[in-house]
Amino acid sequence: MLTVAGGPVVICEKTLRALLAIRREKLLPEIYGRVAIARSVFQAMGDVLPIAPPWIDVLDDQPQQSLPARISGGTPSETATLKLALALPASLVLFDGPMKDSVKLSYIKAEGTVPILVMAYRMGKLSAVQPMVKALQSLGHADVLPSAEMLDALWGALSKLE
Repeated sequence: MLTVAGGPVVICEKTLRALLAIRREKLLPEIYGRVAIARSVFQAMGDVLPIAPPWIDVLDDQPQQSLPARISGGTPSETATLKLALALPASLVLFDGPMKDSVKLSYIKAEGTVPILVMAYRMGKLSAVQPMVKALQSLGHADVLPSAEMLDALWGALSKLE
């Protein structure tokens, strides 16, 4: 694994924007304590997060860090997040987007928005996941969601937990 136990949790722009859109960003410190974000990523989020809350550590970008070939073609924000995660090294990367599967195939432990919501639900910090998913869809963040088939399977699994 390129991530290690005990390292910090690093978050990407897409995941943080999605949680901010549904006003569930405070789940992050409740679940993970503190999260780290690359300085350039944080600066790009100035429209929705003008100052860093106390649970976010804004860390310097790591442009010298190399990335595995299969994840070297991401957006500047994705690249900055992954380079920071590898340089630290992080224990987990909170990451959404088309590259998420490639990130996992590159031996980087990664979770996205929906697994965060499910974890919060299982910990009793969220009363339901489905309304949050519907809110993400209606607010223009459907790109962080799995396919309809996977969501159907999730609803089935969550109903068995109740």
